[in-house]
Amino acid sequence: MVPGPPSSSPSSCAGCSPCWRRWAQPSSRRSAPAGRSCSVAPWPRSTARRATAMLRTPWRSREQLVHQTVTLHADGMSRRAMARALGVSRNTVKKILHEHARAREQPHSVLAPVPKRSARPKKIDTYREQVEQLLAKYEDITAQRVFEILTEGDYDGGCTAVKELVRELRPKPKATPSLQTPDWGPGKMAESDWSPYELDFTETGKQKVQLFSYVLCHSKRKCYQAYESYDVHALMAGHVEAFQRLGGCAEQCKYDGQKAVAIRWEGHQPIYNPRFLAFCVHYDMRPWAIRGSPNLRPNVERSFWEHERSFLNGREFRDLADFRHQLRQWLDKTVDHRKRTAKHTCALERFAEEAPHLVPLPRHPYDTARVVYHVCSIDGFIDYQANRYAVPYDHVTDILPVRITQHELYVYAADLECIARHQLEPRGAGRSVDPAGFHRPRRRKPAIDLDQLRHVYEGMGQGATDFFRALSVGRSRHWSHAARRILLLRQRYATSDIDAALGHAARFGALGYESVERIVEARHRPRTLDEYVAAETAEHLEALIGNHRTEPRALTEYDRLPGTGAEAAPDSESNQEEGPHGETNR
Repeated sequence: MVPGPPSSSPSSCAGCSPCWRRWAQPSSRRSAPAGRSCSVAPWPRSTARRATAMLRTPWRSREQLVHQTVTLHADGMSRRAMARALGVSRNTVKKILHEHARAREQPHSVLAPVPKRSARPKKIDTYREQVEQLLAKYEDITAQRVFEILTEGDYDGGCTAVKELVRELRPKPKATPSLQTPDWGPGKMAESDWSPYELDFTETGKQKVQLFSYVLCHSKRKCYQAYESYDVHALMAGHVEAFQRLGGCAEQCKYDGQKAVAIRWEGHQPIYNPRFLAFCVHYDMRPWAIRGSPNLRPNVERSFWEHERSFLNGREFRDLADFRHQLRQWLDKTVDHRKRTAKHTCALERFAEEAPHLVPLPRHPYDTARVVYHVCSIDGFIDYQANRYAVPYDHVTDILPVRITQHELYVYAADLECIARHQLEPRGAGRSVDPAGFHRPRRRKPAIDLDQLRHVYEGMGQGATDFFRALSVGRSRHWSHAARRILLLRQRYATSDIDAALGHAARFGALGYESVERIVEARHRPRTLDEYVAAETAEHLEALIGNHRTEPRALTEYDRLPGTGAEAAPDSESNQEEGPHGETNR
């Protein structure tokens, strides 16, 4: 840049063209021409010094250019001289000075000014009245349909303009107020529900997991537990885990219409599952089944949202056991200590106020195990969920009660003595479990207990006894396997039906397994679940009322007149007729 003229020169001016042109020349030619002098008053000494220092600093941004222009203008420099000194056009200097003067007259704002553009008429404006009529006639008409109707006429505009106009003209929906969450007292109410998730474990692959959630409505403290199914046994086990974690339970708990809680509905009245109702009685709590919107259970629905956002995201799990372990750590270290925005208190602080109001737990927890009956196979295994669990050979082909918890499986003999205990394997794993060594590998197969087979057949009935007597002729290695296979039919048919079929087979000499199976299938039908229930009910009623039959009353008891006890007078013989079977019709 060219520095300004020094203030010591007697013939210098404030920046006219001759002076600046002269100062741009070498120092030997800077003398003023004879007979000429500038009419503008020279700069003061301080102003000239400040302008000279400023012009020596080149501007590098728009803000620096504006600052130098405004400063030089305030010092009295002309626009032409500022344009030449700063290296910009005179129009730029003029624009900067006009914007500066206008900005000083208006309020300052940190936001960029919005450019003012002249409104231009739109093509869609001529169709505004037609669009208003369509929206008044069809409230839920879409913008795409409005565009199609307009294009059928003479509209040649775009769809975006139609969408913007429809958005502007369509009446805004009324704001629906959010549901007010009822404020339950401490220990009064809880909510429980299930949510399914398909997780991709790193070691075991994809597996469907059912997540159980139990939330206290007052303190909002949550309890989670993961299971492979969501039947009534898993529901009760989840409650037991939650009660032990909380040290008590709420007086009442909300549920949806799941079958584990309510087996059916009579109108608006739920018919509760008797097994789950007995569980609730054991813990002195009342179930409340509600059908309808999930908004009626906002706390438990919110717990699943929190689980999906805060726990599942950013985590990987090896298997179901690792998932449960990380879930328990997340509950203890994160969920219980997370503060709510409204009250700035964590769940543990609020739970300290609610804990004294919870229903105390009984001394012993409720037994939530499942009990089923299975026939032991010929090789000494009990099948359950595609896995095989070993039992001693002494109970081969016996009908054994099996008790299944969430983690273990117990096998009992007929006298309810525990004969085997196994860790429950994953569903569908296809494993044969024998940790106790009931079936150790031997060079020779174990000897067949013929006395046991004879005892089992004699216990089934006379027909089975006769069949075994006819079958056991000869060496045992020829008929023992068939005898055990026949006993496995008790898993599908009643013992009395098998006894009758064996008696029929013994009379005709049909001693093979296939022959006996065809006879049973032809003469009898497999037993159903209703028969199991009916048999248990009959045994229960027999234990209550015994074998006493209710004899029907004599018909003469109904001929007595009510209130007097006197017998009614017989009609005349002329009004009596004898029926076709000898009875008298009145």
